[in-house]
Amino acid sequence: MDAVDQARVELAYAPTAEDFREAMAAQARHTSLGRLSRAVVWVPAAVAALGCAASAMTGEVGVSDAVLVAVLAALALLAPRYQVSAASRRARRRGGEYRAVVDVTGVSVTDARGTRALGWERVPRSLETERLFVVLNRSGNCFLVLPKRGTSSPDALRALIARHTTPVVPAAHAG
Repeated sequence: MDAVDQARVELAYAPTAEDFREAMAAQARHTSLGRLSRAVVWVPAAVAALGCAASAMTGEVGVSDAVLVAVLAALALLAPRYQVSAASRRARRRGGEYRAVVDVTGVSVTDARGTRALGWERVPRSLETERLFVVLNRSGNCFLVLPKRGTSSPDALRALIARHTTPVVPAAHAG
């Protein structure tokens, strides 16, 4: 059987912070939910900065205005790092190496705490980056991060995911 025609691909990997960083960055760029979540943290900082600039033009800017802008900008900058850190901590708590099976029924992931299985109807969308496949639900939430390094057959994994999901962004634009 040609590697691209496989009906089952197995992966073994230990998730890394870089995996989550890459997955979340791709989700933020290519899904409506990701773009909205970026706006939710940046828009208040931008509005506060504009308000502070307007106050400065009239000579009424105060220390509290500058502090508010700094705090909101810091939150906007740190929110993605916090999300990556939290996802990495959760993965470490679940324990060690992950084993995933991707087949015609969906994706199942086994770790030290047990097995989670999701049928393709629950994760009908996907993203591909340089190092990962990210399987998403309808709204664009990251559900599963599947590192290409976890399999000897990334082309077979790509074909299997493509057969059962709709890419959020065309493969030519992935990365």
